[in-house]
Amino acid sequence: MKRFYDKALIETYLKKTKYESIMRGFQEHLFVAQYDKGEFVTMPLQQEHLFQIIIQGLVSIYFIRDDGSVYFLANSREDDILGEMEIFPHRLSNVYAESNDDVICLALPIGASKRMLLENCQFLQLVCESLTKKMESITTSDAAPASLKQRVLTYMGYKCNGGELKGLQQAAFQLNCSPRQLQRILNQYEADGMVAKTGKGAYKLTASAFLSFKALVGKI
Repeated sequence: MKRFYDKALIETYLKKTKYESIMRGFQEHLFVAQYDKGEFVTMPLQQEHLFQIIIQGLVSIYFIRDDGSVYFLANSREDDILGEMEIFPHRLSNVYAESNDDVICLALPIGASKRMLLENCQFLQLVCESLTKKMESITTSDAAPASLKQRVLTYMGYKCNGGELKGLQQAAFQLNCSPRQLQRILNQYEADGMVAKTGKGAYKLTASAFLSFKALVGKI
């Protein structure tokens, strides 16, 4: 992500959004965020939480379950909102937002502005409207069809720290398969150069595997 704090640029993009009248009250805290294609706009465990309005570009929002299943939630476009859930206390989610092309957003750091945001009635109405649309999408979403082999790749990429699976028994339980099935898949991935064995019952994704599971998610 690239950040731009130029006041004239912020003013230009502020005038492009239909939420100008609401966001103008937070103008001193706004900045412009630019994302390259394939970059995560939001993801679990990110250090800084941002409220963002898409000004340009397309963003895919999807949910990764613990078994590696991928649920497509929405394609977000101009004037759609990201990061509204981070305003309220909640358990860590598994929702990812990824740029499909070059994306430009108006961004607002939530930590420094939280009290001001919660005291603004118009802003809260905007948040409620956005969350309602996403809830409607969630209730009609089905998991993207995926084989166990594909789910293992997604599980390692999104659920394992640093892309490294440690402990076949626990991983097999999460993936709803037997340890023998999982071991067979990992052996094949190792032969194909997709994973590297790092220890007993431990395997790590290679760079080529990372590109593969990103491509898989990109198809949803």
